[in-house]
Amino acid sequence: MKKKIAALVMAAFSAAGFLAASPASAATESPFPPYGCDSNRYGVLFGEGISMTCFSLPRHSETYRVVAHCASGSSFWYTVGHWVPIGFGPSTAECHGGLLANAYVAGYHVDDF
Repeated sequence: MKKKIAALVMAAFSAAGFLAASPASAATESPFPPYGCDSNRYGVLFGEGISMTCFSLPRHSETYRVVAHCASGSSFWYTVGHWVPIGFGPSTAECHGGLLANAYVAGYHVDDF
């Protein structure tokens, strides 16, 4: 009987550890923007957004956009911003959640073209 209880306790701890580690594994990118770019996070109703302005990128490219990695509870998805020419206005991507589950930006990356 003690072995069964110990096995249930260990299963509960491992399940809790697995669920707690899931959001952290989604944000694999660096917390800093790429070289030549400036980012800003801001709040929206039931969510969070990110805006990024790039003046130069490591590869020669003419346009870029920011891609936000959104998370809300155990749900993960991507939201893309508009294509913007290098050196002009920010590209913004917003993560919108629901009334009971706010969304946040777990990570982001830049697509260039």
